[in-house]
Amino acid sequence: MLVITMENLECTVGEDGLNFQCNLCDSEVVHSMAEILLRGLATASVDSTTGDIFKSPSAVAVGMKSELAEYLIQRSMTLVREAVDGGEDHSEQLITASTMPMEFLSDLIDGFVASKRNLLSHVSGFLSSENRLNKIKDFIQKMDMENFWAQDGREATAGTILKSIDMKCIMHCPERFDTQDKLAEHRTLCRFRTVNCKNDGCLASFSANHIEKHDSVCAFKVLPCEQLCQQHVMRCEMDRHCASVCPMKLINCPFYQVGCESAFPQCVLDKHCSEHLQIHLMCILELTTRQDTFVNDMNQRLHLLEKVSIICIVPCLNYAYSLPSFPI
Repeated sequence: MLVITMENLECTVGEDGLNFQCNLCDSEVVHSMAEILLRGLATASVDSTTGDIFKSPSAVAVGMKSELAEYLIQRSMTLVREAVDGGEDHSEQLITASTMPMEFLSDLIDGFVASKRNLLSHVSGFLSSENRLNKIKDFIQKMDMENFWAQDGREATAGTILKSIDMKCIMHCPERFDTQDKLAEHRTLCRFRTVNCKNDGCLASFSANHIEKHDSVCAFKVLPCEQLCQQHVMRCEMDRHCASVCPMKLINCPFYQVGCESAFPQCVLDKHCSEHLQIHLMCILELTTRQDTFVNDMNQRLHLLEKVSIICIVPCLNYAYSLPSFPI
């Protein structure tokens, strides 16, 4: 159970004289919440106009956007305020909000969408959920192309919501300062400051607290070869390198088919062939001998078949020729 104390609210209640708050947020979380906002707006706009020949999702989206943003901000702030004031028990919602903000936001949006859904939307959604989802998807693409609700605007709304529900300050910075200079100095070191990946070719940007997480999966990270050759290769090229050009790639001896079953790194191919020249020659000789034996055996079988043909077929032909012929 989440215990609400004034200590938990350091990120929202400042001390006297500390008027400059950092308020930087986890950019990855904010970006995900911004995507949820766009889908929520599309869903509410489609569901509220389904079956209405006088309205389209585009026609109601402008007003719906403002209403949705206001609803989400007010609802999240009210939830925290009621818990702090000792009102209704929202402990489970607050735990979800502070640990899984995307799920919390989705739940709030579901409630908003349900309040906007008309009767025809209920029926059509029940009868053809696939058609409804396609309409929502198409409207998301339309809004995205027309920059209807700009990314920075959605992220500003998402950041406001996140700061109000992140009571333990896990996903945003609560630090306050008495001067702008101190705030500016802090932001150059804040763990929620936006940084760019330092790996050549990678264009990703993220909060500084995700540097290690990104570095562990970045496709452009240069790493030592997994097969322990002397080369360094980008993570995205590692599989191709190991399977093709890596000097330490295991290969079979070129004389594998004739009897040498050795396998070794391809960088020692020349050494292997020179050191095992006699063995390879013996393998070839044995194969040639086996082939000669096979050829001789086949020749003997062919000769035997010829004899059988002469013994059996020729008398039959002579007999056939000796039979009297009858006029046709």
